[in-house]
Amino acid sequence: MKLRDVIAVTLVFLLGSISLLMGTLVLLGIQEVAHTTLKGLLVYNVVLGALSLLVATLLWKGLKSSPKFVLLILLSHGSILTFLIFFVPDVAVESIHAMEVRVIIWVLVFLLIQWSSFKKPSLSARGWRSMVVLLSLTTIFLHSCKNNPNKQNSDSQSNPDQIQVEEASPNVPGSHDAWTDEIQLDQGSKWQANVETTIGVSKMRSIIDHTAPRSISEYQQLGNELNDLKNTIVKECTMTGPSHDNLHIWLYPLIKKIEALQNLTHEKSGRQLTQNIEQHLKMYNDFFK
Repeated sequence: MKLRDVIAVTLVFLLGSISLLMGTLVLLGIQEVAHTTLKGLLVYNVVLGALSLLVATLLWKGLKSSPKFVLLILLSHGSILTFLIFFVPDVAVESIHAMEVRVIIWVLVFLLIQWSSFKKPSLSARGWRSMVVLLSLTTIFLHSCKNNPNKQNSDSQSNPDQIQVEEASPNVPGSHDAWTDEIQLDQGSKWQANVETTIGVSKMRSIIDHTAPRSISEYQQLGNELNDLKNTIVKECTMTGPSHDNLHIWLYPLIKKIEALQNLTHEKSGRQLTQNIEQHLKMYNDFFK
């Protein structure tokens, strides 16, 4: 086996192992991530991670069909990346970057294994039909997961300040704190939260109480400080089951408000956002103890 083939096998094996392991841990709630995830995308990553290990085995054995499978996975990742960018609103930047890395690695793998045979057609008509079917299925799969409850839909506006100002506006019926229609109590009682989460929320409220931003940069700095505490809450959360699910229903809109504050462009919006975030934090005590 040539050196470039060994490199290709190693890349595919490592990428497949990481995707399979990390995706499984997040799906099972064992590993927390600081950004909002799309459950369908996690399932896709796990499945493709397992398939990648299979492809690594085929490459190691030097089977002639290996390039076809490499190209299929490359095109599949490419279609998913395109779908995320153009058809999934407010997708986490981390998800985009992760898929970009996958596409780049698979392009490199394809170049390595096909280095000496680019002039030869490597796919039959049947192979091309298989690719079309796979791309169609993956696109339909992601589209069906677009409205997954783990990732709330956003409005069509691309400006985060506009989105949050509308949330805070009393003139928009039902737009303010719509998450309260989705969150539930524990049979009429508050959910038991882990101590670290409650302490983190308390610290966020304290920062707002003791901060009086007057400029856009000061509001952005406040957003950065709140974001650091939010990341700590996510990292140290030990809640599982329904309590964990309801915490994320409360947490997701807070994350979007903090992101809007970090990317603030108008001072007036900063005041409205800060008040909205403060009210959101106070409502934590309505559902968790």
